[in-house]
Amino acid sequence: MATFKGPFSFNGSVGGFRGYWDEDAQKQILSSSKRKTRSTGRTIDLNREFKAVTYWSKYIRRATIDLIYLKKGRLVGLLNKVAKQIQVMDHECDYGYRSIQSSKFNYPLKGFSFNKKYPLKDVLPVEPEVTISEDRRVVTLKLTGFRSYARFKWPEKVGYYRIFLLIFTLPDIEYHVLHKAYEPVYSKQEMGQVTVVSEWIETSVDPIDYEMSVAFPENQLPKEKSVVVVVMGLEFAYAMDYNTPYVVKDQGAAGVIGCF
Repeated sequence: MATFKGPFSFNGSVGGFRGYWDEDAQKQILSSSKRKTRSTGRTIDLNREFKAVTYWSKYIRRATIDLIYLKKGRLVGLLNKVAKQIQVMDHECDYGYRSIQSSKFNYPLKGFSFNKKYPLKDVLPVEPEVTISEDRRVVTLKLTGFRSYARFKWPEKVGYYRIFLLIFTLPDIEYHVLHKAYEPVYSKQEMGQVTVVSEWIETSVDPIDYEMSVAFPENQLPKEKSVVVVVMGLEFAYAMDYNTPYVVKDQGAAGVIGCF
């Protein structure tokens, strides 16, 4: 695999090579095309189920696009691994047609970090309290008695921080016999995704009780066979000048802090 250095790029396959934009690495990639081989029945089943895995993985990466600059490293393989963990828990469907039932088995996704270099659980010294309303529409995050000065585990000095709270609805992925393909149980238009961002907060030795909430639109309430995924992001700045933050290198981190 190679990356482009020239002034041009292309998407697709040409002369045994394939060019594409890597969303995780944020750069154009050039790779050699693999030669096709005959597939056995088991391989066909594995490939069919893998399509569900990649669909699930892509759905999450697109749902967290608001945090793109807090995400670092190649996440596709890590998300695919989580999806497969959930898929093998389906003991109802036949092998080769197993669903990804995130609504039932979402614990492998809890704690997932969107930053391989700086996992959120390592950066944030405390575990935030996360609650959700009975109708799963409103999510609230609380930091009680939080002393932020010199508490963030970051290689540079952190003088200011702001919090991102993102929620999205993740539908189960099931095999559709009529269409002969894996599909989400609901369309993307029915699934909600909302992000809120706090003001910049100066680090302090004094404890604070911080609370922020985010809510889905009333026409996009979470439904059955879906899970509400809660993602927290932290962005850091080492100083503030005339209300302009001097953001640290790599900016911050983000991770899943709840599944409901």
